[in-house]
Amino acid sequence: MLRTFTLKFLRLVLVVLVVTFITFGLTKLQPGDPVSKIIPFGTAQQKAALTQDLGLNEPVYQQYGKWLGNFLQGDFGKYYDSKQSVNTVIKTSLPVSLELMLYAQFFALLIAIPLGVTTAYRAGSKYDRGANATMFALLALPNFVVALLLAIYVGAKWQLLPTQSNVIPFPLNPLDNWTYMLMPVVALTLGQIAVYMRLLRSDMIATLQEDFITTAKAKGIPTRRILWRHALRPSSLTLLTVAGLNVGALIGGAIVVENVFGVPGLGKRITEAILAKQYPALQSYVAIIAILYVTVNFAIDILYSVLDPRIRNARSVA
Repeated sequence: MLRTFTLKFLRLVLVVLVVTFITFGLTKLQPGDPVSKIIPFGTAQQKAALTQDLGLNEPVYQQYGKWLGNFLQGDFGKYYDSKQSVNTVIKTSLPVSLELMLYAQFFALLIAIPLGVTTAYRAGSKYDRGANATMFALLALPNFVVALLLAIYVGAKWQLLPTQSNVIPFPLNPLDNWTYMLMPVVALTLGQIAVYMRLLRSDMIATLQEDFITTAKAKGIPTRRILWRHALRPSSLTLLTVAGLNVGALIGGAIVVENVFGVPGLGKRITEAILAKQYPALQSYVAIIAILYVTVNFAIDILYSVLDPRIRNARSVA
């Protein structure tokens, strides 16, 4: 068991290193350079001096090595022009994005799980067909389209909710934030509901055909208990896997949604760093996201053993 855990942890570290190194290389392929952004009207001598001062004339692997060493020590770098610490920006922006993604994941599962269970139980009925048609429609709507529609109609035209979220008091304060977070959360959640519901429905339909479900019915166990106690647990493994993988989709969606609604999260900071060519800041943001992504999936892999004893027993034998 310890050997398996160690191997998984080493893979986690390797993935983060590969992602950050590739990102570091790709940033160097962008047209233009940070020096021209900082002093667009500077002389050639001034630009050369600034390039040397920022270390941008060094080979890519040396720049990456310096950044990695600082990152491992908790120093995420500084912005080129203002010398603002990236650590400070991350401390204020990361909780915003985490709150947005946690809300989206929570409400997506809260709605999708009951829908998946009930549509599987009533497979082929009008209710099932109507729910599936609705989910197909939600899948066809990208989150940026939903965000723009909400901003235009709910925010600007009907003025039911604020369209800009720059005044959100953070860290987490759900009671004060819900009016500002509602539209961003809805924009991120709708597509996730459709994915989760259809996955759980398919697995539940297969599980309900298993022998142990037939045995439970023969014993006179109530239908509600069969669905929620006996069938849901073994049917949730695929849902759990996809929920972990969808952290990446949530991060990508958060970048767009945060820019549409002005949410001061990490997604918005990434956009600003790309446009301003703030390489150290961008590199640190990507590293934080990579660590978050692989950590969530690492935790989900461990949860498999809790949800399915067969996996735990197989690992014990191995």
